[in-house]
Formats: sequence, C-alpha cells, structure tokens
Amino acid sequence: MSEVSPSIRMQLCLEDVLRGRVPLFDGIEALLRLALELPALAGDRDLARLTEMLAEAEHLPVGAERAHWQAQALHRVDRELMALERRHQDSAFYCCRRLMQTLQAMPQG
Repeated sequence: MSEVSPSIRMQLCLEDVLRGRVPLFDGIEALLRLALELPALAGDRDLARLTEMLAEAEHLPVGAERAHWQAQALHRVDRELMALERRHQDSAFYCCRRLMQTLQAMPQG
C-alpha cells in the first residue's frame, strides 16, 4: 500500500476547511504544515495570505495547543477567536478554493 501524496492530503484538508468540518484556523494551520511538503507551492500568494490570517490568531489557542489551556481560559478567548474566524472566513475560503485549483493543475507523481 502506498502512502497518500502530500498533494492529496492537502486537497482533503482543503475540503475539510471548505465544508466546515474543522475550525477555520485549525484547518489553516494544518494546510500550512502540509504545504511545507510541496516545494512547488513555495511563494504561492494564497498560502501567503493564509499565513497572514493565522498570524493574527497566534496569541490564541489553535489546533492541538487548545489541549494545554484550561477551560476557563478557553472560554475567555473563544469569543475573540470566533470573531476573527468570522472576519476572515470569506477570504480564507477564497484562498482555499484557489489552492484547490492550483493543486488540481499540478502534475501528480
């Protein structure tokens, strides 16, 4: 059995983000990690924009980091995180759709 390519894993992650299966910034964080495995995406403007969005949330618990926060602290910061997600959702989804097109146009190998 062969391992799933980084491109396919990234496409699956993009689908999860676009369908709302994962919190927005958790998905963006995962996408950026996967993108490191795809040198062809170096310098991609949509990835750069997603990086900027995630940087705005760097002081907030995202992804696995949430497990290290106490429930009361999470409750205090979740309102800010949700507002940030609402503010960036349309732009993030636009970037994700464009990334999906970029990945689908890349030679598979």
